[in-house]
Amino acid sequence: MAVETAQRDTIVAIATPPGTGAIGIVRMSGERSWEIIQKCVRKSIYDERRILYGNFYDTDGNVVDEILFVGFKAPKSYTGEDMVEVYCHGGVLVTQKILAELIRHGARLAKNGEFTRRAFLNGKIDLIKAESILQIIEAKSEESLRLAIDNLKGKLSEEINRVRNSLINILSKIEVSIDYGDDIEVPRDEIMQDIADVEHFLSDKLAHADKGIHISTGVTLAIIGKPNVGKSTLLNRLLLEDRAIVTDIPGTTRDIIKGEIKIQGIHFVISDTAGIRHTDDFVEKIGIERAIKEASQADVVIFLLDATTGFTKDDQYILNIIKDSNFIPVWNKIDSGNKVIKVSKNNEDILLSASSGVGLRELEAKIVEKAQPLVAEGQLSHITSKRQIEHLKLVNENVVKAMRSLRENYPLDIISIDIRNALSELDKLLGRNFTDDLLENIFANFCVGK
Repeated sequence: MAVETAQRDTIVAIATPPGTGAIGIVRMSGERSWEIIQKCVRKSIYDERRILYGNFYDTDGNVVDEILFVGFKAPKSYTGEDMVEVYCHGGVLVTQKILAELIRHGARLAKNGEFTRRAFLNGKIDLIKAESILQIIEAKSEESLRLAIDNLKGKLSEEINRVRNSLINILSKIEVSIDYGDDIEVPRDEIMQDIADVEHFLSDKLAHADKGIHISTGVTLAIIGKPNVGKSTLLNRLLLEDRAIVTDIPGTTRDIIKGEIKIQGIHFVISDTAGIRHTDDFVEKIGIERAIKEASQADVVIFLLDATTGFTKDDQYILNIIKDSNFIPVWNKIDSGNKVIKVSKNNEDILLSASSGVGLRELEAKIVEKAQPLVAEGQLSHITSKRQIEHLKLVNENVVKAMRSLRENYPLDIISIDIRNALSELDKLLGRNFTDDLLENIFANFCVGK
C-alpha cells in the first residue's frame, strides 16, 4: 500500500547533471503533471508529444526563463503515467528555480531512480531492463554499453521468459499426470528431456556469467611480482598518473592500489599488489596474502620480473602460484639489465622499461589479446549483475534437484515442488515477484532524475 500511495504523488527532478550547460531538463511524472505545468507557463497543453514554446513564470508573475516543454499522456510515456519535460537554458540557478516552482505548485522531489521505479511498477519494463538503464548510464566501454543496450531491448529478458515458459510447460505436464493419471499419463522420459533442455541452457548461461559482469564492471588486471621489481612504476605508467608510491625500499606497497584504464576500447580495473616474498613482517605478510588472493581472482595477471636480477627463488614461488592463471611474463628494467630467460611456454615474454615506457605498447597489445576471449565470452551471457547470477544459480539448483528426483523415481508431486521453486526464482529475477527492500536496493543506485 505504501508503494501505491507514493505512486499517486506527482514527482519532479532535474534530469541533467549540475553545472553550466546549453540545456537543462526538468522532468515531472504523475496525474497532476499537465495541470502543474499549465499553471507555470500560463497556457494549455493541447496536444501530447508536441513540443511547445513559452515563458516559465514564478508565483509572482516574473519570467524565470524561455522554455520548450512537451507533455506525454499515460500510458505512452517512460513511466506509464502523465509526464512533462521542460527544456530550459542550462545552469544551476535556472533549473533550480523551475524545480522549486513545480514543487510549489504541488509536485514533490523525486527519490533516486523513482522515475524508472514507476516505469517498472507500471509494467513498462522488467527488473532486468531497469538494471540495464543504469548500466547504460554508467557504461565505461563499448562492450559494456552494447550489453546494456541489448538487455534494454529485451535480450536477456526474452531468454529468461523462454525458460520460464518451458518450466510452466513442464509443470503443466506434471500436474496433468498427477490429476488425470488414469486417463492421461505423460511419459517420465518426456518430462526428463524437457528438464534436461532447461538444465543445459542454464549451465551454459552460468558458465559465461562472470565474464558478462566483468564487461560491465571492467576486466580485472593484477600486477604481481617480488618486491622492488617496479610494479608501482608500471601502474603509474599505465594510468598516466602517480597513484602508487615509488621507492627503492622493498615492501613499500602493503595494500592493494587500484585504478581504471581503457585499452583499445576495453575497460580494465588494474591493481598494484604488495611484493611477494618470504618475510617475518606481520603487516607485510597480510599484504602478500591479499596480493595472492588478488592474483587468483584477476582475469589477467601481469607477472613482473626484474631483468637486473634474473629469475630468482621468489619468482619461482610466484610462478607456482599463478601458473594456471591467464598471465603475461613481463621483464622490467631492460634498460639496466639483461638477465632475461623465457618464462612463458608460448614465447609471450614482454621486455619493458616501466620508467621510460619502452615496450609499453607491446604490453598493452598483449593485455588486450589476453582479455579479448573473456570479452567475447561475456557477450554470450548478457548477464550483467550479481543479482541476476544469484537468482539463476538458485533456478539451476532447483532444476538439477528435479532431474535427480526424476532419475531416482521420486513421486511427481515432489518434483513439482522443485519446478515451482525454480519458477519463483525466475519471477524474482524478472520482477514479477518482488519486495520493497529489493526495489530500494536496485533503484537507490540511480540518479534522482532517472
